[in-house]
Amino acid sequence: MSELAVHYFEKYHIMAIKIMSKWELKRIGRAVGATPIVKLECPNPDEMGFADEVNFLEISSKWCTVFRRDSDDIKMATIILRGSTNAMLDDCERAIDNGVNAVKNLIKDPRLVPGAGATEMYLASEIQKYAKA
Repeated sequence: MSELAVHYFEKYHIMAIKIMSKWELKRIGRAVGATPIVKLECPNPDEMGFADEVNFLEISSKWCTVFRRDSDDIKMATIILRGSTNAMLDDCERAIDNGVNAVKNLIKDPRLVPGAGATEMYLASEIQKYAKA
């Protein structure tokens, strides 16, 4: 952001956040209910999002900007992970991502197939029943 833009933000008491990542920008837009626009015009009221509270908090010795919106139509949540090493945090993030994707897939199609050896265990118990008889 230019110094002139920062001057006007301060003059009119407007909060501005510089975000370099398009993925993070999409996430924040989804969190506050905003529609991404590419035109350089004033957004319509239905394109604008809102947040009930915006804080700059220290979470586990890292400063984070927290957008809080108290509404029932929110379809987004944040999970904060803490760990001793980056490798462990990456593994935890992958596990959570896999779990969330499994729930999303179950919501789309609730049919289940037994896994982790459940089919083999059932067949083994049935074979044992017939072997005893």
